[in-house]
Amino acid sequence: MADTLKLWSFHTSPFAGKVRVALAEKDVPVELIEIHPARRPARLRELNPLGRVPVLEVDDVALSESAVILEWLEETHPSPALWPADPQQRALARASACWVDEALLTNYFGGLRRKTFGVLADEREDEGDRLLARLGRQWPRLEAALAGRDGPWLMGETFTYADVGGMPLAVRLPQWTEQLAPDPDAFPLSAAWLQALRERPSAPAAEARGPERIEG
Repeated sequence: MADTLKLWSFHTSPFAGKVRVALAEKDVPVELIEIHPARRPARLRELNPLGRVPVLEVDDVALSESAVILEWLEETHPSPALWPADPQQRALARASACWVDEALLTNYFGGLRRKTFGVLADEREDEGDRLLARLGRQWPRLEAALAGRDGPWLMGETFTYADVGGMPLAVRLPQWTEQLAPDPDAFPLSAAWLQALRERPSAPAAEARGPERIEG
């Protein structure tokens, strides 16, 4: 195994942020390679033909897609465990992690990206607003999920990758769009979950950036 892992990333990427947080939770050192999201270097496409981050370089192997990287991390650095030991609970945690990715991260960061950089050619002009509106409709679902658990996390007392996935949202919401955060009176468990994420020692990794930015 390489002495130092290399993670291709940019600091506002939520999926790269998930990986940075997971590495911090595991106390695994990593060298961050910061790219410019609009001017991606050719080397990144050599490592991942889709040109997306995160990409984790492990010796001569490039691992892409955050879910794949997190599975590799759990297998190679099993302590502290970030999946439940019980198979059924582990399956439920994986389902929760997928929901966080699709319902929270994709709507929020996808909406902001379109409002900042413009919509794709085949999308409606208001696609950014539509995605952000979808985020607001997730708070009742998140509240119900947390209410069904005996503890602060999506799996109750056990902190898992499902919670790791929420960290980029928890950190960015009060910085960028405080008005989109869940109302603590209407959704107290959701607000408390986001606050608990911000209070974890790994939270700064959600927005960590490499020392130099590489551009294409």
